[in-house]
Amino acid sequence: MSMLSIHRRAALGLIGGLAAACAGIFSTVPAKADSTVTLWSWRTEDEAAMRRIFDAFEAKTPGIKVNIQFTPDADYQNRLSTALRGGRGPDIAQLKAYGELQPFVDAGYLDALDDSVPELKNMADAALGGARGRTDGKVYGVPYSVPMMGVFYNQDIFAAQGIEIPKTYKDFVAACDRLKAAGITPIATGGANGSAWELEIGVGVVGPTVYGPGFYDEMMAGKATFEDPRYVAALKRFAELKPYFPDGFAGIDYTTATQQFIGGKAAMFLGGSFENGSFKAQNPKLKFSIFPFPTDDAGAKLYTSAFSDGSYGLVSESASKEAATKVLGFMASAEFAQMFADELGWPPARTDVTVKDPVLAQMMEMSKNSTPYLTLVGFRWQSPTASSVLQSEIIDMVEGNIAPEKLAADMQAAVATWFKPKQ
Repeated sequence: MSMLSIHRRAALGLIGGLAAACAGIFSTVPAKADSTVTLWSWRTEDEAAMRRIFDAFEAKTPGIKVNIQFTPDADYQNRLSTALRGGRGPDIAQLKAYGELQPFVDAGYLDALDDSVPELKNMADAALGGARGRTDGKVYGVPYSVPMMGVFYNQDIFAAQGIEIPKTYKDFVAACDRLKAAGITPIATGGANGSAWELEIGVGVVGPTVYGPGFYDEMMAGKATFEDPRYVAALKRFAELKPYFPDGFAGIDYTTATQQFIGGKAAMFLGGSFENGSFKAQNPKLKFSIFPFPTDDAGAKLYTSAFSDGSYGLVSESASKEAATKVLGFMASAEFAQMFADELGWPPARTDVTVKDPVLAQMMEMSKNSTPYLTLVGFRWQSPTASSVLQSEIIDMVEGNIAPEKLAADMQAAVATWFKPKQ
């Protein structure tokens, strides 16, 4: 425990003692002032929706105000780390999942929530897995979504070009060829300006239909590696899509790629379900849906990558823990899950919701056949991560400057420095 923590808690104890003493003297005190709970998030695109959700919470919860502060994703982790080190963090922090959560747990910046937030028991382990401490197995955050990945497509463009949802990879390539012949960019994507993570998601969309649903467990058990022919085949398949990417895709960033899809200049976008609400908010007239990436066999079950996107955790240094815990209890409730699904169109962390959005309904159906998003769930626990190597080399692989086998070997060499298979 830091000296700052000791001093703060001693001061809080003194204040609390004085308050108790005063309460004994003055039996009729004025109404208690509002407690303001500060909540930090990186989801700037969700600001309006989150404000509406917490306006509803505040209306039902007199005495608690939620001050939501947003920081762009690119700056968020640094801001949060710096603030927590200095004892100036929020009461509730949005937290990345899996390996990106662990440093905050190890540093003692967060309180475990297993006992204080009972509604966590109503969440599936797929949601809770991203919020668990690796060493103690305790839950350090309230998950909000289990996104999955797929192919977003423009329904008007597909209809105008006479294209059905592809049932096989061969059909998918034929659809791309038809779109390209019509002067339409088949797939919007790009990896410039730090957005190579979007290309990694593309591999996550394609991968499960190539390496299969049991591959993650084989990797975790040490029975397969990134050099396995199945993973190399997944990389090759992603690289095969280059002719259908925008010209100069390496110089296009994520935002530009999404605008190509949202604006109707591209017919498809390989992405996560978190795009649903954002696409709708930016172009309410856009008619789109999503399908799983097809495999070679028309009769094969189609699998999609899924993961816990993140969670909201209680900062140990919070001076408003009681109120913050009530807010977290709300965020773990079925009521919040329903509002989250309605407002944002993401698959919520709880399944006891009524799905109203047709795109979300399709996502929930696809999520029934899911496998963990390999590079995120399994290989971001220490550095160098599989993602860091994939993101740094994937443009060269797609451009043909390095072979998929070379990228796979580099990923394996990186994670072999720290990854220990489960026994």
